[in-house]
Amino acid sequence: MSQATDTYFIPSRPEILIQLNKLINKKDLDISEICNVLKQDIALFSSVLATVNTPYFGLARKITSIEHAVSLLGINRVFTIVRLAALRNSLSTLGPLERFWDTGSDVAQICALLARRFPEVTPDDAYTLGMLHDCGLPLMMHNFPGYKEFLQQIPCDSISGLHHAQIEQYGISHYDLGYALTKSWNLPEATCEAIRLQPEYKSFVTEQKDDRDNVRTQLCILLIAKEISRKYRTYWRVTKEDVPLISDLEPILNFMGICDYDFFDFRDDTLLMLEN
Repeated sequence: MSQATDTYFIPSRPEILIQLNKLINKKDLDISEICNVLKQDIALFSSVLATVNTPYFGLARKITSIEHAVSLLGINRVFTIVRLAALRNSLSTLGPLERFWDTGSDVAQICALLARRFPEVTPDDAYTLGMLHDCGLPLMMHNFPGYKEFLQQIPCDSISGLHHAQIEQYGISHYDLGYALTKSWNLPEATCEAIRLQPEYKSFVTEQKDDRDNVRTQLCILLIAKEISRKYRTYWRVTKEDVPLISDLEPILNFMGICDYDFFDFRDDTLLMLEN
């Protein structure tokens, strides 16, 4: 059993996000007011524009203003980008995380591609989940000196094994801290739960279907994306390429209604896309 997360450092949600959330939920939505508030934080403003102009959004020309981004993408999608950019900025203050974000970007792109096959999950929610699925790792490094060395030394052959090794050593795992962080930042509940339940995927996805199927779908999309990403690069936490992070894909594929042939076909197409 892991310890309560309130004893560990977790970056607070910036005031600007709280303010923007209130403005977006107002009955008389004022786009210009929302854009003006966002422009007050230069670092966040710049990060949002950089994100909007990535190939993922597929915009025909470069966006140079928040107003233009809102007109093309809509206010809810832009707010999702704002929240993700703010989280990335906050975590990046904890240390150099380039390889972490590179891997997250790969997983996020694959998640978004998969979500297009399953309309109950939006590509943007899937992308956010992919970017933040291991967001507890920087928090573990910040809270526990020597954590990175611990990851390099433990004999771990699965997500579940990594989870239990962390609990045995520290009393908490990065999946728990990732859940606590996304929950405190008011991300969608299904996204938070999918992050937390990664080590328990096998039992969770084989449970009887209920009102948590949206969580199951997001979790399965994430784990399939992680498995494909594993084939493309070694995870930044020094996991060997020949060691499976997901010991058994069968319950995941069964829940999603994907046969082995379709999975391998999608995986090969995606690997080719990443290579290019």
